[in-house]
Amino acid sequence: MTEKSGNDITVLLRSALRRLPGPVSIVTTHDPAGGGPAGMVASAVIPVSMEPPSMLVAVNRQSSCHACIENAGRFCINLLGTEQRELVAPFSTASLRQSRFETGGWEFADNIPFLSGAIANLFCKVENTLVHGSHELFIGDVYEVRLADGSEADPLGWMEGGFARFGSLD
Repeated sequence: MTEKSGNDITVLLRSALRRLPGPVSIVTTHDPAGGGPAGMVASAVIPVSMEPPSMLVAVNRQSSCHACIENAGRFCINLLGTEQRELVAPFSTASLRQSRFETGGWEFADNIPFLSGAIANLFCKVENTLVHGSHELFIGDVYEVRLADGSEADPLGWMEGGFARFGSLD
């Protein structure tokens, strides 16, 4: 077992977290300044509470989407399925920003873009924030949930620097 502290801790933490499988989501919002849609890939998306129903997204304060969420006060978490992994590159590559909403079947609800074919769309209103280090945590109360038709969801995951598939052990 490797044990370090100081400057090495960031490298070790990244290595440790690469081993932790997580969902792949696209967080979308409206850009009040530019008037168009905005979005980013997010792996730091977690439920906070069921009373009230709420979700947390961690957004790098340097990302183009940060100011959009902050100004719009609303966002949508689009939970991706394995068949949607081609949508990840445009939302995680700055040079592809202009093509983010060109494919995939995007629709709008109250100016917030959502992926109609996603496993689920979780619409949130920002209720609380916390700045910590390079990121701001946005806690949003969920005001609408849209679920994909069908019971056989195949969620897209991320682990060890690549896409992963999740499945039941039972």
